[in-house]
Amino acid sequence: MSDAVSERMVELEIRMAHQEALCQDLNDVVIRQQQEIDRLQLQVEGLRLRLVELMERQSPGAQLPEPPPPHY
Repeated sequence: MSDAVSERMVELEIRMAHQEALCQDLNDVVIRQQQEIDRLQLQVEGLRLRLVELMERQSPGAQLPEPPPPHY
């Protein structure tokens, strides 16, 4: 192989290695974000259940207030 072709091959291999590292880094970020989303969803659900329980204690027969329409 000529030197020019050899240099291009090395450059492409270096670029590919950087791309693979970048993809792995991005994948790690996505995994951490999904774990955080899962944790926050559990936390919100726990708070929702607690709110329902507290509201039932204050007025056992009353229902939760109707949420405002989406355009609010």
